Amino acid sequence: MKKRFLGTMVLTLAVGVCIGQIGSANSGTTPGSADDPLVTKSYVDQKLASLGSGGNTGTTPPPPPPATGGSTTPVSGVDTFVAVQVPAGKIIKGGEGAEMILRSGSATIVASSNGGITDITGGKDLAQGTAVEKNHMLLIPRNDGRGLKIGDYQAFVMVRGTYTIQ
Repeated sequence: MKKRFLGTMVLTLAVGVCIGQIGSANSGTTPGSADDPLVTKSYVDQKLASLGSGGNTGTTPPPPPPATGGSTTPVSGVDTFVAVQVPAGKIIKGGEGAEMILRSGSATIVASSNGGITDITGGKDLAQGTAVEKNHMLLIPRNDGRGLKIGDYQAFVMVRGTYTIQ
């Protein structure tokens, strides 16, 4: 009988705890508030729709924002690569941020007192006089005279950015 009484007490306590949990779950918090961060899909869709229309809930979409600069059409020599034919023995120097790819011929690195040229493809810095591998993208970090000295025959170099041939 003592076991039956103990079992009844445990069962009564468990039922009381469950009822307490159910009562606290229905606390009347507003969905989506700081107290209840869970929201429904329809609520999220509604908020996204109002953001997509810029908060304008009418049927007419808002006008596009004014252009703030930038180019949608490539500017030759700046936004696109240009094939440059460089005569034998000449030096093609890149401006700050210029990118070069040796496509044909041979060339060596012309460095400056600040350092060499970054070989992005090879993942290394190329020092003065280093032979340039074909089809490797090279980055000129500063406008301080760095570039490529072309070998015994003419070369074709793809260039994006500013450059000079001397």
